[in-house]
Amino acid sequence: MQAPQAGTDPFIGSTIPSDLRPGVVYRVERRLGEGGTAVAYFASRFGPEGTSPVVLKVIQPSIIAQAGERAEMVVRKEAVALGRINERVPSCPSVVRLLDAGTTEYSGRGYLMKLPWLALEYVHGGPEGTTLEDRVRRSVRQTSYAFPPERALVLLEQVTEGLTEIHAAGVIHRDINPNNVLCCGSAQSEMFKISDFGIARPVGMQATFGSEAVGTPGYIAPEQLGATDDVGFAADIFGLGALFYYVLTGEHLFQVSGLMAMVAARGPERRSIRDAKGLCPEVRMDPEVCDGIDRALALATSADAALRPVSPRAFGASLKSWLTSCPPTRRTQLPAEPGPGPSLPRWIFNVRHPAEERWLLVRIGWDSDGHCLSSTTDGLVYFDGTSWSEVPQSTLGGIRPIRFVSSVGAGRWLIGGDGAVVAEYSRAGVSRTLRGEDAAISLIDAAGDLSDVAATIGMKSGGPPLLVGVSGGRFLKPLPVPQASSLMSICRIDETRFLVVGRGVDGIGLAGVYTPLHWEFELLPRTAGRALTSCASRPERELSLAVGSQGAVLRRHRGANVVGYLPESNDLASVGVDVLGCAWAGGAGALWVSPAPESGWHKIWASPEWHAPFVSIFAEPGVVMAAAADGAILEGRAEARTSSPAFASVR
Repeated sequence: MQAPQAGTDPFIGSTIPSDLRPGVVYRVERRLGEGGTAVAYFASRFGPEGTSPVVLKVIQPSIIAQAGERAEMVVRKEAVALGRINERVPSCPSVVRLLDAGTTEYSGRGYLMKLPWLALEYVHGGPEGTTLEDRVRRSVRQTSYAFPPERALVLLEQVTEGLTEIHAAGVIHRDINPNNVLCCGSAQSEMFKISDFGIARPVGMQATFGSEAVGTPGYIAPEQLGATDDVGFAADIFGLGALFYYVLTGEHLFQVSGLMAMVAARGPERRSIRDAKGLCPEVRMDPEVCDGIDRALALATSADAALRPVSPRAFGASLKSWLTSCPPTRRTQLPAEPGPGPSLPRWIFNVRHPAEERWLLVRIGWDSDGHCLSSTTDGLVYFDGTSWSEVPQSTLGGIRPIRFVSSVGAGRWLIGGDGAVVAEYSRAGVSRTLRGEDAAISLIDAAGDLSDVAATIGMKSGGPPLLVGVSGGRFLKPLPVPQASSLMSICRIDETRFLVVGRGVDGIGLAGVYTPLHWEFELLPRTAGRALTSCASRPERELSLAVGSQGAVLRRHRGANVVGYLPESNDLASVGVDVLGCAWAGGAGALWVSPAPESGWHKIWASPEWHAPFVSIFAEPGVVMAAAADGAILEGRAEARTSSPAFASVR
């Protein structure tokens, strides 16, 4: 690659082949950011598996010229660290995924050099921002406060689990800070991922940065200011403590401008969360909670590493009890809904993954990073954003066959099937299993949380379809639905109610609201067509949709039910809705979109070559992924807009 003219970027528009994966190339499209050692680019990955977005991190030429092999060590460290963490299936939901690593030639400064690069999972931040710092700042701007306890608890669970896996792989991150936690999704679908392993130290890799202090001022542990041989896992606990002070207050615990100023952290005094204006009032009003959080953060950021919690989970436990004792704020920050008839942005579609021949997809549970777990005609499979992998049978707790998968949180799903069994599944395997008294019941779909309120669809030979609720970890009495000949899909519409769709005994589509705690099923307005086949919801928007044959659509928005139809009589097999209320529907070889509840439906993509119907749709603002029954995945991305949507605080 030749040196660019002044003011131009040498990589934008270039194509970089993979050193390790034949047939894979990366096309660099735009710059995302620049750090002290590397430049991050948005790039497209083209390969036999399809086309996918990635982040390409390229080491700065000046670093290679000055540091040589030591700079290449940065890339080797990150590759080793991420490679160890993401070896298992499913991949860790709270750590960014490494896709590839290599070098590319660059001609500059009078000689030819090889620049190391990494290809990493692209995290679609959406309208709320890509980094944790972005989201905390936005919360302060829009509500005057940082994260409320409920949101902080979600972050606490995900980040501590991610860091636990990092440590289990023998890796010390050494730079936990708000810019190194990436985010996607909103409200109930929000996910957090630990990123940037450039100064991580995998155990067994002896190369270090020598005596240089590296890290982020205000988050670096005191022991990192000296000999790096003394740095252990406790350094990351220090970063966690400082991180959660920022998350709860919107201010830095250590207000320092440089690394050497962190010497002050060796003192015992720590700022109280009450010293910050951005502390949530529901926390501030309880002095005991504030004192408990202060003690937990002070221990985590102790200058003496031996006094810190022994593990990320121990740190999480020290905070969780205090955060859970706060009264619920019920404050959810959401992107503002679009007005009537918004302009439809231009969407660009790519085949994220081609069709498979090994099995057919049945039901899919999506995470907000675009990864998913799916039941198939031959077991469970997992899509990591690039390829499908079979889930080891040894992790499934003996449940077979598995007839459904539904998402209940980041990297957590409900699975179940014959024998009236439903279980919670994660990367660690089956963690909770419920078995009904009647083993003749087969469960075909579920929604909700087994530890709170959940609902399942059941069927039993010779009888009508059944709705079987779960409350507090126990099955409720099955509710027969004699009006239905079959029930096909269920989704949660609020804390205690579920939308259920299927086919009536009269041969046309049927939908109803199931309330497990009241043992009630309320029929909704009927639609034409043979069946309603799929439903999806955004409880935080009070919005749910059901779709089915002959283009029928039932939209339930803030308690009002509206029956509508596509402009064409297409049979629909899937529906999805993003946090802005933009709805998507899919059939065989076609995708439809309705930008807002008051908008009509528009066919936005179609291909006669796609014969298998889309059976599941993942939707977030600016991105949609539709999975066909044959395993093919179509991805659409809206062209970037010049301004972000407005935000509103919703109570």
